Amino acid sequence: MKRALRAFFRALQMTLRGESLAPAHYRPLTAWMDGVGSQLSLVLDTADEQGFAQEQRQNLRLKLDGRLTSFEQSLQMLRHNLKNEYPRLIRLNDRYSMMVVQSINMNDQYRLSRFLEDGLIESLPLRQALEELNERLLNLPQIKFPQGGQ
Repeated sequence: MKRALRAFFRALQMTLRGESLAPAHYRPLTAWMDGVGSQLSLVLDTADEQGFAQEQRQNLRLKLDGRLTSFEQSLQMLRHNLKNEYPRLIRLNDRYSMMVVQSINMNDQYRLSRFLEDGLIESLPLRQALEELNERLLNLPQIKFPQGGQ
């Protein structure tokens, strides 16, 4: 009985925080998400340390696919996807969700790689942190569904 109550309260705490336990086959993806999130935080911290604060990141814009997109907006879209979209897709737990994750990741990686290619980011520490983030985005793990899975 104690074990069931403990599990119930743990599940309730996680629900209140918006968390959930991912199915085992998604563990490589959740580990990748944690690594990308840590690297994204490092990029933002490095940018701030190098005097490239949020306002400057917002003013750095590129025309991507016919639209002006800021560096800050690109970083925040990645953060949103890591915290909201990917966990929602993991909870769906179907093969199509992983295709959506791949598509979203490809878009995030494309935007950030264009900022790297453009050469407007001159700070070497920031470029290195951004290159590492880009490399992590390029290494999205493949998920193998268990036999009989959706």
